[in-house]
Amino acid sequence: MEFDWQGGPLHAWTGDTIVAFLCSDQPLGGMAAELDELSGGTLGRVFGKKAFKGDMGDLVVLPLAGGDRMAVVVGLGHRDDSDRFRLRRAAAQGVRKAKELGSRAVAVIPAEGAPCGTEAAAEAALIGGAVGAYEFRRYKSGGEDGGVEQLTLWTSAPVGEGARIRATAIAEGVAIARELVDTPPNDKTPDLLAKRVEDIAAGTGLTCEVLSHERLREMGAGGILAVGRGSAHAPAILVLRHDGGEGPWHGFLGKGITFDSGGLDLKTQEGMFTMKSDMAGSAAVAGAMHAISRIGAKGRFIGVLALAENMTGTGAYRPSDVLRMLSGDTVEVSNTDAEGRLVLADGLALLRREGVGDIIDLATLTGAIVVALGNHRSGLFANDEGHAAAVLAAGESSGERYWRMPIDPEHQEALKSAIADTKSTGGRAGGSSTAAAFLARFAGDTPWAHLDIAGTAYREQSGDAGHGASGFGVETLVRFAIQG
Repeated sequence: MEFDWQGGPLHAWTGDTIVAFLCSDQPLGGMAAELDELSGGTLGRVFGKKAFKGDMGDLVVLPLAGGDRMAVVVGLGHRDDSDRFRLRRAAAQGVRKAKELGSRAVAVIPAEGAPCGTEAAAEAALIGGAVGAYEFRRYKSGGEDGGVEQLTLWTSAPVGEGARIRATAIAEGVAIARELVDTPPNDKTPDLLAKRVEDIAAGTGLTCEVLSHERLREMGAGGILAVGRGSAHAPAILVLRHDGGEGPWHGFLGKGITFDSGGLDLKTQEGMFTMKSDMAGSAAVAGAMHAISRIGAKGRFIGVLALAENMTGTGAYRPSDVLRMLSGDTVEVSNTDAEGRLVLADGLALLRREGVGDIIDLATLTGAIVVALGNHRSGLFANDEGHAAAVLAAGESSGERYWRMPIDPEHQEALKSAIADTKSTGGRAGGSSTAAAFLARFAGDTPWAHLDIAGTAYREQSGDAGHGASGFGVETLVRFAIQG
């Protein structure tokens, strides 16, 4: 899909479909008035009526004069509430509808007068539009042909080059993350996924280092090695670097379980079906590092992808095994389906060895966070208030939503082991917090934030962005990087 930025009167648009937005308390001025004229007054006749009041999620399709063109108009609710989240969501909804109508060339008009500002509204419209246009067709007969081929942001106000570069790079990064997650597990074993990410890095200024199975064994990375023992495909850790200047390195870490059977503590068939998505944290890091490099962000960033397949082969690790981790700590395995925290623990130790100034990890870590927060917010855990505030601010500016969750002394207490430094799990109660408490041990005193994206990374039911991977977390990491 190609991205473009244009401006001028709407009648100059020669593509298939225009996607526009209206707030429930907005007069039909500016581009809305042009759209009303192009629709022969239809927009003015339906706006405010039962069919289209401009409420959040309202949608109407209007034929336009001069051929087979049409407009998809999406409601944003009250004008004062039209923040990035609503704009991104509405753009995804509108472009997805245009795609369903067979559109190939789509223009998205940013909401005029949005409280978040002209450039922020333009960025949200393009990124959201790209989310709605995304379609994973690789395994369909006919290949990847079809769908939206060109997405144009059509603005009445000038938008700076920086905003254009940011929005395009983020849109690309989100698409990369979604494609990686949606790829079936037979085509993204750790070695295949590592090769794919190497190819992505080669197209940017990123450097890529692959820590092979042999190298991990030499290093003593007992967590990720144990998780990968039951698979015919060896684990690996990828290290992506973007060096954009002086100062401390910032570390991003992604859980990369390319398929999770649960190990010997086997999942149910129903629970296993979507486990190709258990590497969504690593996919988000890969997509974000691509975008950071494309933007040319100032600062120094390391992205670590901890890749393993959790299977039940003859070498599979067992409940009650004791592992010696890369950090030197020993862990008593209490559940082989809690494998993500083991690969992340080694990733955290690696980043601390690199001397990073702070860390953000992303992981589809616990079902408990889905029970707590559902599918629209991710949980944020942290050991440093300033770092947590910076990550929350990045999420706010991206339109990706988080909720601060606790790590209390009682959660640490639940992880005590009679024979090792710690257990890997602390029971069902407070499961997302005990998982974060486990990771906090390996983060040590390095400012660290853990994003549990189990409820937001993958959608079994079709939503505004469609079915499957969402790319959640990519924009948060990029905003964190460029906001300094």
